[in-house]
Amino acid sequence: MRDRQEPRRLVVQDLLWHKSGSHPPREHAVSGADVQPLAGARARGPIVIVAGAIAPYTNRLYDAYAVTHGDRLHVLTCVDVEPQRKWQMPVATHYHLEVLPGLRFHRSDLRNIYVNPAIVTRLAQLRPRAVLIGAFSPTMALAALYAFASGTPFGVMTDGSVDMDPGGWSSIHRRMRRMFIPRARVGVGASDDSRTLLEQYGLPRERSVEVPIVCPWPMPETVPDFASRPYDVLFCGAIEEERKGAGFFADVLIAAKAAGHTLSARIAGDGPLRPELEQRLAAAGIPAHFDGFVQPADLPAIYASAKVFAFPSRGDPWGLVVNEAMQCGTPVIGSPHAISSLELVGTYQAGEVLALDVPSWRDALVGLLTSPERWQHFSRARERAATRLSLAHSVERLHSALSRIS
Repeated sequence: MRDRQEPRRLVVQDLLWHKSGSHPPREHAVSGADVQPLAGARARGPIVIVAGAIAPYTNRLYDAYAVTHGDRLHVLTCVDVEPQRKWQMPVATHYHLEVLPGLRFHRSDLRNIYVNPAIVTRLAQLRPRAVLIGAFSPTMALAALYAFASGTPFGVMTDGSVDMDPGGWSSIHRRMRRMFIPRARVGVGASDDSRTLLEQYGLPRERSVEVPIVCPWPMPETVPDFASRPYDVLFCGAIEEERKGAGFFADVLIAAKAAGHTLSARIAGDGPLRPELEQRLAAAGIPAHFDGFVQPADLPAIYASAKVFAFPSRGDPWGLVVNEAMQCGTPVIGSPHAISSLELVGTYQAGEVLALDVPSWRDALVGLLTSPERWQHFSRARERAATRLSLAHSVERLHSALSRIS
């Protein structure tokens, strides 16, 4: 699906430091970690990951990896937090996190173009034993070229999907991927579909590893039963239609009301469609609670308050909300346009995956709410998927991938 075009915004970030050296880039450093390896000792240098930004879930994974394997992991990001995010970021405690000075062109909530020339100088200072890039902006291209020129082992990381791949409609994106992906010693994909995407760009499947995305918080030890959940249905995410289907969600609730089923709803998140959604549900007489944006630490209680999680995605390369709902024992009705619906909901019988058809969703939602036994089977998917959802599993998969390159 092609992104909606928005006016570009240019952000200058710590550019004076890059020009004059007057102050260092913002960073969170591990106490006692020496980022300067001994001269000529590339094998003892850190593993460097170059990413657009860190997220709460990647922070949790990298921190656990560093603790579990005692490895020197250094993450260089182009910005601290992407503009569409409102996360309160935890401090990196066991790996090194550094924000590079540079430029950011904001195109849309899905597209940011980063230009951080300081990446070359920083990599030369760090002398990494491996470099992995997590996107294909000019900054990542510079990091890849540094790796090629210096003979440093190189890898790529992606949470992309075949259907959402920008290379499908942009020749620039396509050329960048064809230039770098086949030369990677290892590819790290967030899903099986991500590995297929890497394979389509020329990386043999045996050179890729699936490292599942993890929730930013651990699985609760216990979850409420059907009768203890006050809300019938939950929507969690950006309240907009183009990707998240918030308007479709309202259509389903209104259709259920018209069929004689008044369902209580909880909506966690914010976005441009919120005023319209509030007005439509109120006018239809549907009780709805709006939380606004919710920080990750508060999400478990929200998922556990609802009997069903509705995920009418119109396009998500993954869709972490499905992981989060499953961890809380909340059955999911999801669309096939999110990879997590296909690879988690379908595989572990965590609910239903349905085309975006209002009558089908209405019937599935009402049917699930009137069948506690069926609800219980879907709720227990968290047990069936416990290994797949666990932090330990993703840490070991990441270790397997990094062992191939470093």
